Amino acid sequence: MLLIILWLLQDLLTVFSGGGMQIPGLFMLGIVYKLLLDKNDEDGLWAIWSAFAGGILWDLRWVGIPGFFTLGYVAAVMIVIQVWAFIPPQGRVSGSGLLIFALLEVSQLLPPMLPVLILGGQAGGHFFILQQVYSLPAIFLTQYIYFKRVKDLQKL
Repeated sequence: MLLIILWLLQDLLTVFSGGGMQIPGLFMLGIVYKLLLDKNDEDGLWAIWSAFAGGILWDLRWVGIPGFFTLGYVAAVMIVIQVWAFIPPQGRVSGSGLLIFALLEVSQLLPPMLPVLILGGQAGGHFFILQQVYSLPAIFLTQYIYFKRVKDLQKL
């Protein structure tokens, strides 16, 4: 339910900005946040399918060519799953602020970078840089919420 709300919020903010401002990928931040909190160490299949569905909807809604953001969403989720599985459970919590930031940044860096690379740097390079700048507060907020949630879970 959280992912649907984040996708709709991201879409609504994009509509209200009128294309004048690049909106951070709130949907992808939600997927990565849920992946990082998943204690079951599953294969993350739900995240891959969620990213695929959200990417297809985003492409059909805004880009018009299915596959641009879908590929970026799925690739980012697969990178996060692989890196997170490589880290031992003891190292996931203690002193991993930079790791969490990097994983959240991958979710914001890869999806908008693929259309820029496919269409050429001149076409969307400016919007890509602006989106990265605008996504930093969302990444920091998600990172803060993650560490607060982990701290609360450790108290239990």
